[in-house]
Amino acid sequence: MTVKQLTRIAMMGCILQIVFGMFSDILYLECITLTIVLFALSFDIKEAFLAAIVFGIMNMALKQGVSVWSMMYCVIYPTYTLILGSIKKTCLKHLWLTVIVCGVLSFLTGQLLEIPFLLVSKTVTIYYILLGLKTSLIQGVVASISCAFLFRPLHEILMKINH
Repeated sequence: MTVKQLTRIAMMGCILQIVFGMFSDILYLECITLTIVLFALSFDIKEAFLAAIVFGIMNMALKQGVSVWSMMYCVIYPTYTLILGSIKKTCLKHLWLTVIVCGVLSFLTGQLLEIPFLLVSKTVTIYYILLGLKTSLIQGVVASISCAFLFRPLHEILMKINH
């Protein structure tokens, strides 16, 4: 791996941490998934994958501490980059698909983060998922709208940086 690649991975990880920190206290406005989508569709998938892992580690070290829930970020976002990498060409051809995928992934984030409650109880997990459903739905819609307006201009900027 080159110094340029390592630097790009570190910068993407830092940007993810900044975006997460800036918007995590604003209900329904979840921009980390849009940023993951942007990085996965604008850069090499290996770099985006590693940046998502760097973000997860930094999030545990700087913001949330080490817990089962914070470890979920080390699983969810790298998985999202792999999913996006597998449909990258199609997403780049069709903005509508990118918008839908971004919304679905944003919705799923809220739901997948509830999985560790299975360690407590199956019933508790079901309650948390059901109680978080409204928030996750709104979050997914807001992420889709954000993606519809911001993806193309931000992707063009990232492509200039990439080359």
